[in-house]
Amino acid sequence: MRSIKKPIVIVGAGFGGMTVASNLKRLNPALPILVVDSEAQFIFKPLMYEVLSEELPIWEAAPEYSNIFSNLGITFLKNCLTKIRFDENILEFSDDLKLGYEYLVLCTGSLSNTFSVKGVYENCYFFNNLNDLNNLRSVLQKIQNNNIKKKLFIIGAGPSGVEIACKVNDIYKNNFDISIVERSNEILSKNKIFNREEAEKALLSRKINLFLNSTVKEISDQKISILNNSEIRDFDQDIIIWTAGVKPNLPFIEGNVSQSNGRILVNEKFQIDNFTNSFAIGDIAIIKGMEDLPLTAQVAIQEGNHLAKNIELLSQEKDLLPFEFQDNGEMISLGIGEASISALGVTLSGKLAFEARRLIYASKMPVISKSLKSTASWVFQKKSILNKFINKTP
Repeated sequence: MRSIKKPIVIVGAGFGGMTVASNLKRLNPALPILVVDSEAQFIFKPLMYEVLSEELPIWEAAPEYSNIFSNLGITFLKNCLTKIRFDENILEFSDDLKLGYEYLVLCTGSLSNTFSVKGVYENCYFFNNLNDLNNLRSVLQKIQNNNIKKKLFIIGAGPSGVEIACKVNDIYKNNFDISIVERSNEILSKNKIFNREEAEKALLSRKINLFLNSTVKEISDQKISILNNSEIRDFDQDIIIWTAGVKPNLPFIEGNVSQSNGRILVNEKFQIDNFTNSFAIGDIAIIKGMEDLPLTAQVAIQEGNHLAKNIELLSQEKDLLPFEFQDNGEMISLGIGEASISALGVTLSGKLAFEARRLIYASKMPVISKSLKSTASWVFQKKSILNKFINKTP
C-alpha cells in the first residue's frame, strides 16, 4: 500500500462530502481525513420543509458537523476555501491558512442562480439553509393576516418550489394567495410522471395559481414583472420566494482545469483533467458522457460511495473503477402529512407515502445514534408503516 504523508482533504460536507468521508473511514480507518466546510451544520434539505411546518424537530435536519465527524473519528475544520493551487497540491483559505493534501475531493455544492434578474437579491427570500428557513418563517408569521390575503409568489416549479407552496398553504391556511411562476410548460419537468401528476393534483386542490411558460423580468419591493405570451404584466406582491435554479459554488482555481457550463469536468472515475489525485463530485462536477445526471442528493450520495472506494483503490495502487448511476426513484413532500413516491416500480401517494418517505430519510441521517433514535421513534409511533410499504412492493 502506498504511504500517505499528507491528509485526504474533502472540501464541502454536503451529501457528497459526508458520504465520501464516512465510507472512506469505514473502508480504511488508518487514512488521515480532513473535512472542511464553511458552515457548522449539515443541512438535510429534503427534510427542511417538514422543519418549516414543525412536523419535525430541527435536530433531525441540521446536526452539528463537530458531532458527526467526532463520532466517525474524522477531523473537521470550519473554514472557507478561497483558492486551489493544483500544481502545488495547496489549498488557501479566507483566514490565510494554507493546507497541503495527498488527495483532494471538491464537493462545495451550489448557490441560488438569479439568472441576473434585477431585484432578486434585494426583494426575495431563499430556502437553502437554516438562516433562509428562519428568515422565511419569520416574515410569513409577521405578514400573515386572517382578514386580507397576502400575495405570495414562488419562482420555479421544481421540487423545492412545489414543496414550499404546499407546505405554506397548509401551515397558514387561507392567509396567502399563492402563485408559482415557471418558465417551462409544466411543473416538475425533470421529475417522474407519477409525482408530477400527484403534485398537479395537490396544487389544484389547494387553489395554488400557476404561471407556466412565464419568466420573471424584474422584481421591486412591491411589484413583480412577469413575461408571458410576449406580454409583460406587473403584479402586486407581498413576498417572493426564489427557487428558480442553482449554479455551482466554485472557489478560485489556479491551473489548467477543464470546465463545462461552469462546472468542473471530470472523467467517469471523478478525476479532474491533468490532476489525477484531485476529484470533484456533486453539483460542481460534470462527468464526461453523463452530462444529464440531475443535481440531487441521490446522485451526490452514489458518487460519494463510489469515490470512497476509488480513493481506497488508489491508496493501494490499484486501478480505479468507472461510475455507474442507479436511478432509485424520487420522493416529494406535498403538504402537511402528504407526499408522493415513485421508486423502483413502486408508486405511493398521500399519508402512507409521507410516512414511508419520513422513514426512508430517517434511515439516511448522517449521525448514526440520532438516525436510530429518529427511526425507532417513528416506527414505534407508526408500527404498520413498514409492512404496508413492503406489501406494496412488487
